[in-house]
Amino acid sequence: MKKALFLVIAAMLAVIIADAQSGWVTHKGDDRIAVKFPSEPQESIPGTFVALQDTSVVYVFTIVDFTKLGIDSAALAPIKTTPEFAAQIKTGMKQSLPDVDLEDFKLGAWKGFTSYTSSGTDSKRKKYDVFMIIIGNNLYSLSTVRAYGVDTKGRDYYFASALLLK
Repeated sequence: MKKALFLVIAAMLAVIIADAQSGWVTHKGDDRIAVKFPSEPQESIPGTFVALQDTSVVYVFTIVDFTKLGIDSAALAPIKTTPEFAAQIKTGMKQSLPDVDLEDFKLGAWKGFTSYTSSGTDSKRKKYDVFMIIIGNNLYSLSTVRAYGVDTKGRDYYFASALLLK
């Protein structure tokens, strides 16, 4: 029985190690969260970091400080889990990505914090996937843009790489 258990554990570890993305770079967004990119990310605008995986997938990590928008964590707490707030996030994203048809955001939880997920497409048939987390006054957004037909392995690894620092 112990041998069988050992073999099962060894097989599981082998699968995990074989599936791990090698060469990915850890990027510390701030003192709260870090994510892994397939290459060293570049800051495109303040608070937004972008990395490419060959030419098929773009990885984007953005930090939005709600206090700069006049909203603090006390005001955010009672509304962040409402469908209305999720709809407002979608409306805000639509303003910056007018060609992208995003699905409604789904509310969830990540390590005890409110999270949102959505996906969509643009007129060029590119696929957009979004995973957002609210921690305190900040919204952390992990997004990918991939060509039509590109698998989701990189996206899944990217989203799962989010690490809570404190």
